[in-house]
Amino acid sequence: MAERPRLEAVLFDAGGTLVRLDFEWMSELLRSYGLIIAPGTLRRAEVAGRRRYDASFTAEARQPNPDEPHPLGSRGDTRAYFAGMLEAAGVPGEHIEPALLAFAERHRMTGLWTRPIEGAREALDRILELGLRAACVSNSDGRAEMHLRDCGVRDGLEFVVDSQVVGVEKPDPAIFAFALERLSTPADRALYVGDIVSVDAAGAAAAGLHAVLIDPAGDYAPAGVPAIPAIAELPTWIEQRFERVAPATGRAR
Repeated sequence: MAERPRLEAVLFDAGGTLVRLDFEWMSELLRSYGLIIAPGTLRRAEVAGRRRYDASFTAEARQPNPDEPHPLGSRGDTRAYFAGMLEAAGVPGEHIEPALLAFAERHRMTGLWTRPIEGAREALDRILELGLRAACVSNSDGRAEMHLRDCGVRDGLEFVVDSQVVGVEKPDPAIFAFALERLSTPADRALYVGDIVSVDAAGAAAAGLHAVLIDPAGDYAPAGVPAIPAIAELPTWIEQRFERVAPATGRAR
């Protein structure tokens, strides 16, 4: 039997991993247009948005546009992400642009990823019980830590690396290096948990970390990229695949 890799720390993405889109608010917005689309339908359709975002991904960052937030990162088209989700959910074409404008306004005000992922709190607690360290590395707008705290999933994370704050974003390996240095943990003893192939899986691979994607229906992650259907399954998945080792240094403060 092959020796299992050793693991000291788990780094989490924020949006789509520990906190999620407010599908309930989105459903109510669409209801105001006369459309009855359940939050669960939008949640399932979000994977189509990920595919659209991955397809739009470029080697260079996109020019910033104040009317188009880039909470997923500036190398992909966030509008394509949301449009892909809405189209897959069955929203008629004439309603997509108004919805995108409303999404952008909501993101400027309170944010869109403002609900905790179901099972995230329990999974994070279990990760800590396993003796692993935990932190967050997020492409965000400077509010990642606030959203995590508001959703009750900040506790247990030693720190949050926010792309807006550090000036570099995933998939650039440099953003992962900030976290690894602070943890004093080698890349090959860290696991990154995310939800988007072009940003999270590619970034973790470039930085030398293990990676796993949250893939609810099992139809998004490409071959060779580990995936689990829900964050609640993460602790068991780790126990089955890694040898947990005590960190060489104390926890970062």
